[in-house]
Amino acid sequence: MTFTILSLTAAYALVVALLAYLLLLSRLHWVFKVLATAATVALIPLTFNGVGELRGLPSDGPIPFSFRLLWAQVIEPSPLQGEKGHVYLWLQTLDDENYPVGQPRAFQLPYSEDLDIKISEAMGKISEGEQIQGKLDAEEALPEVTAEALAQEIEAGMIEGRPGGAGTVGERVFQFEPGMLTFGVEAAPVTPEKPQ
Repeated sequence: MTFTILSLTAAYALVVALLAYLLLLSRLHWVFKVLATAATVALIPLTFNGVGELRGLPSDGPIPFSFRLLWAQVIEPSPLQGEKGHVYLWLQTLDDENYPVGQPRAFQLPYSEDLDIKISEAMGKISEGEQIQGKLDAEEALPEVTAEALAQEIEAGMIEGRPGGAGTVGERVFQFEPGMLTFGVEAAPVTPEKPQ
C-alpha cells in the first residue's frame, strides 16, 4: 500500500515538473501557460482525495455483495455537534463459495435507525463467538415501480433542471438502503467433493 501511495505521488510530481519545464521553455501564449498551471493546481486536491482511498480511511464506496462482518461502530447523529451519524464496518469480502477474498476493508455508511438495529444484533452475535455473514440484495429494497411512476420521476427531474432525472432515477440503483442489507450466521465454504 505504501509503495502505491509513493508511486502515485512520484508520478504526479514528475508530471508537474515536466509541465513546469515545458512552460518555462515554450513560446506558448501566456493564456495557455496560466490555464495549464491552474489545471495542475486544481488537480492537487483531487489527487489527495484519491490517494485517501488508499491510506486506510474508510471507503464510502459500495460495500461487497457478500462479506464477513468483523466489527462495526455506530456513531449516532448529534445535532449539537453537527454530526450526521455514520456506521463504520470492517468487512472481509466473501466469494460465491464463501471463501474470504483479499484483505479486510473499512467502509462508512450513513446512519439510519434500521441499520443501527441490524448492526447491534449482528455485533451481539459476534460477541457470542459466531461468525456473521452479511449480504447485500439491491432488489429487496427497491420499491416496485410502474412505468408511469418512473416517467413521473423523470419528468420531475427534468423540471428541476436535471435532464433525464439523473438526480433521482439514476441514483436509485447506487444508493444504499438499510433494507438491502441482511445479516446471518456465516455459511460454511463450499468444498469440492472427495474422489471415491
